[in-house]
This record gives sequence, C-alpha cells and structure tokens, in this order.
Amino acid sequence: MDGLIVKFGGCMSIVNGNEEVKVEELPFEKALEQLEEVVQSLENGDLSLDQAIDQYRVGMQLAKVCREKLTAAEQKVEKVLADEKATEFEAFEVEDV
Repeated sequence: MDGLIVKFGGCMSIVNGNEEVKVEELPFEKALEQLEEVVQSLENGDLSLDQAIDQYRVGMQLAKVCREKLTAAEQKVEKVLADEKATEFEAFEVEDV
C-alpha cells in the first residue's frame, strides 16, 4: 500500500510520510485504490491470520467509504435530473415594437 493504515479508537487513518488522512476524508478514487490493494494482499494469502483480519477490517471500512461516496454522488445526479425535469419551458410570443 502507498501508506500505512492505522486505527485510533474508531477512526482509521492513512499515514504516508508526514501526512495523515482520515479514511473517511479520502477522495473516492484513492479509497478505491486502497481497497484494491487490501483485496490484493488478502488474495495473495501471505498474511498471518491476525494480519488478514486487520486487512479485512480496513477493507470493510474502505468499502463503506466508497459506498457512501457513490450514494452521495448518485443523489446529486438524481437531484440534477429532477431539477431539470421540473424546469418547464414556456413558449412566448415576441411582440412587434
């Protein structure tokens, strides 16, 4: 993984060098990338049972973040479509002046 994922209480963060970012604050693309790396490490089968459980927890948190961000994006698109549908254009006549 690009960064080390650590858990403080109920909050997971990614630490990369001197930078720490809460998992919930990751952009969708970065969270998905991290999730893919977690899946890869689990599929490799080189982890101890404890490491695999930790990676599974991280993966579940990342999946939750991705799902929430996709749901929010879907709601925004639905709102735009609903607003567009609600806007009716009325024909008008131009008066000769």
